[in-house]
Amino acid sequence: KFKFSYYITGFLILLGVTLGRFICGFLCPFGWFQDLLHKIPGKKFSTARLKPLRYLKYMILIVFVILLPLLVTNSIGMGDPFFCKYLCPQGVLEGAIPLSLANAGIRAALGKLFTWKFSILLSVIVLSVLFYRPFCKWLCPLGAFYALFNRVSLFQMKVDKSKCVSCGKCARACKMDVDVTKTPNHTECIRCGMCIRACPTNAVCF
Repeated sequence: KFKFSYYITGFLILLGVTLGRFICGFLCPFGWFQDLLHKIPGKKFSTARLKPLRYLKYMILIVFVILLPLLVTNSIGMGDPFFCKYLCPQGVLEGAIPLSLANAGIRAALGKLFTWKFSILLSVIVLSVLFYRPFCKWLCPLGAFYALFNRVSLFQMKVDKSKCVSCGKCARACKMDVDVTKTPNHTECIRCGMCIRACPTNAVCF
């Protein structure tokens, strides 16, 4: 019979209600990897006009993380981790590649699935050079999960309206396409602090 993973889900909810997407901004190694890639010199593109793509990660969360493992199960009622198995480039970068380099047996076992996921990784790498954190914005189901708690988490962004001079520097500094003066705890905010550093009157704070 299907058994719900209360411990794991409860732990993720605890992180969500405590920190929100602060985890995306400061604790995720793949987010840091994308940050490094985006520092590579070259032409950069804004994602402001691509905002509808941000909803894709919620679809991935619902379909690949919840519905498919719940509905497509084997004879003993276990479902595959479909997102990790078929889509996640982070597993290839931090797991499959290092393990295959260290173990000849694993290298020999690599097949079409590895090729498919490696191509996804390469695509994300190229996009990360051109756009800021494309995986976080458009594809990551864990980011979508934490985003649900951004407005209610204990860790919050705050704007002091009495200090704000409406200069717009915070909105221009935000690479996640958020205007902190309008929605200080927007679902896309990863609490990176760029808006705080850009504010000339210290109106924005954690």
